[in-house]
Amino acid sequence: MTPPTVANFMAQSLVANATQSTAKVLEPAAGAGILAAAAVQALLSKPQMERPSRIELLLYELESRLIPGLQSLCEQILAVCEQNGVAFDYVIRNEDFLLSDFALRADPLPGLMTIANPPFLKLNKTTDPRAALHAYAVYGQPNIYALFMAATARLTPPDGGWCFITPRSWMAGAYFKAARRTMLRHLTINRLHAFESRTEGFEEDAVLQETVIAWGVGRTQVEVGANIQVTRSQGANDLAASGMQAIPIERVVGSDEHAMFSLPTASADPFEGWTATLKTYGLTVSTGPVVAFRAKQQIREFGGENTVPLLWLQHVRQQHIQWPVQKKREHIVASAESAWMLVPNAPMVVMRRFSPKEDERRVTCAAYLGQLPGAAIGLENHLNYIYRKGGTMTQAEARGISAFLASSVVDEHFRALAGSTQINATELRKLPLPPLALLVRIGERVGATPTLSAIDRVVDEELAIPAEQQAMCAGGE
Repeated sequence: MTPPTVANFMAQSLVANATQSTAKVLEPAAGAGILAAAAVQALLSKPQMERPSRIELLLYELESRLIPGLQSLCEQILAVCEQNGVAFDYVIRNEDFLLSDFALRADPLPGLMTIANPPFLKLNKTTDPRAALHAYAVYGQPNIYALFMAATARLTPPDGGWCFITPRSWMAGAYFKAARRTMLRHLTINRLHAFESRTEGFEEDAVLQETVIAWGVGRTQVEVGANIQVTRSQGANDLAASGMQAIPIERVVGSDEHAMFSLPTASADPFEGWTATLKTYGLTVSTGPVVAFRAKQQIREFGGENTVPLLWLQHVRQQHIQWPVQKKREHIVASAESAWMLVPNAPMVVMRRFSPKEDERRVTCAAYLGQLPGAAIGLENHLNYIYRKGGTMTQAEARGISAFLASSVVDEHFRALAGSTQINATELRKLPLPPLALLVRIGERVGATPTLSAIDRVVDEELAIPAEQQAMCAGGE
């Protein structure tokens, strides 16, 4: 449930520019109705000349046990509206909003303001009717909260409003691509608020990733140079003290087909002018091909003449590969049958796909220099690795790229991009990179097992090289 402080914070911005004589408020996953109540309270708190003469409330709630509470709440709202000389009407629908005629018609309703804290759960896109009916917002594995965001975006008119509190995962990654594009087709996102703690946004409830509030209006022509207002707080208790930035839309919303959002913390973009990516340098990022339950016949607890090392998450420490650790079956048979799931034993950068939230950096990675025995090695599916397809990465390249990925510069970039601890292959492929010669110099300077402080010092020094000199380095590659 949404804490009252957060509900009021959401509602105040939602109704700030509402000028309609009849205010229409939708809460599509009403729960206890706290967001709807906050929206009504914010409308009634407006100056007399800006206050609506009528408020209409539309609540959807699937859980029948919550309906009596919503009924009681609406009766209390009615009494308060009458005291303030404002007409009030409400409709409570005990049904799934995503299956409703209102959601499926997708006709914008003049003056509609939506405020929501939808459920967060994955749907089976082949069997769940909600995923099928809202296929326009489905790509890969759908999450129900993104369908709520996309469906209500289609209902929002230019004179209305839209406000959601959700995990930050919708802002990045391929699975939310269709939902993001639907939202941007129908909305102009004009404000974002990030909760930077995973434990304070919902008070007593620990959330697995950071939470964000997004506000928008029905799609209008976005002015060139327009900004998105970005605010931040640790949680609900320091909302009043949250800092504010006005960030150009092009720095927040990607212009390519993925349309990923980021929340940069620095006023200047340290990546500005970088157009290279891994692909530019002939490098590829892939996911470890060994899926443990499918390869159980080939995985061994003890090594033998026909086995090679198998790396799991626990073998990859920050800037260091430690194998063996005697915690899991750390060997895999090297044979014609298993060859497809092995990779050449050559220099590469190996990284965890998931990192504990308490880790200092979002990327936990290490330069692997081919030091383990065998012509090939196994990489378990919870690892990503960067390699030169059809060629060989040098040791300096591996060390330099690994150090760069672990640097505070890249850490801030990924924290701005996503609120989860998962850095996926799509984000790695899109990461802007400095000239390869600069990455090689970083690799030559940091050494074999550098500390994070040493990495930051070297990376900061190399990035401080004048742009003209960097361009000369790039031209000589």
